[in-house]
Amino acid sequence: MVTPPLTQPPSTQRPLTQRSIPFPWPVAFLAAAALIFPARQALTDLRTTDLLTRAQAEQNRLEFDASLNAVRQAAALNPRDARVQQRLAEGARSLWYFRNTDALKIEAETAFAAAKRLSPSWPKPYYEHARMYAFRQDYARGLTLLQGAIDRDPNNAAYWLERARYLELAGQTAQARGAYDRCLTLNRNVGECRDGLKALEGRP
Repeated sequence: MVTPPLTQPPSTQRPLTQRSIPFPWPVAFLAAAALIFPARQALTDLRTTDLLTRAQAEQNRLEFDASLNAVRQAAALNPRDARVQQRLAEGARSLWYFRNTDALKIEAETAFAAAKRLSPSWPKPYYEHARMYAFRQDYARGLTLLQGAIDRDPNNAAYWLERARYLELAGQTAQARGAYDRCLTLNRNVGECRDGLKALEGRP
């Protein structure tokens, strides 16, 4: 009796073909998004820059309303850009100086707050916000805001000069003298600090 040769059982697996490999749609969508989003942001940044350039040109022509409107458009287009919010705050503040309306004050306050929130370590929003109140001779409020700039950049002589001026104008001579001294310690070339100290000589 002849034993039939041993054979392998037929494979139950389907042959591997191109059609049997599923297309990785999720990966493709992620890859497409990775390309689209940066491109979209680049276009947004470009448009924002164009609006800010237009705003500066309007400001140079003393068209302050048109300048502020261009910055408002930039902020609406790119609301998470701290520098755009800072420009909006300064623009609204400039008009508030002359018109003294509640709407402009609120707009400036809101934009300064946004700039601080979006860039917590940036001292400029605190410095410029302080100047808003110093212009109206509210030196107590100005000093409080200016402290935020000094906390973030304590070695900036300009901030200490600003502090000394507010203190002097508020009648706090001794504290003003200390701020002028600190300014000169940081930068001996700041003539305004030297002049400020000289002006305080003999005053209590």
